[in-house]
Amino acid sequence: ILEKGTSEALTNHSKALGKLPDFGSLAMSKCVLAALKDCNCGADLISLSSILSVLNTTTLLKSIPQNYKSPDGDFMTLLNVMEEILVVKQSVPTKEFSLDRICQAKGLSDIKH
Repeated sequence: ILEKGTSEALTNHSKALGKLPDFGSLAMSKCVLAALKDCNCGADLISLSSILSVLNTTTLLKSIPQNYKSPDGDFMTLLNVMEEILVVKQSVPTKEFSLDRICQAKGLSDIKH
């Protein structure tokens, strides 16, 4: 994170890390930065890291309907749920969007926060 040969100069990488919000750990921040710069999936990773940092995911994951669960892991299950809601949100006028109605229609009422 620091430049070689100097005691206090930050690298470009560390400056970019400093511009990100706090994700709770340096490892998560590095993952988000790599996702933004290298993998074109930064928005997804930011959303997932936000979910994981504030929710009791153990209880949440048990309540998710089976059709959203992914064999690729819990993070993909959360991404499936998030994408399902965002598809609906992007397809209706803002004034017509109701998270309660969508969660009820999709069987997600038990996990709505």
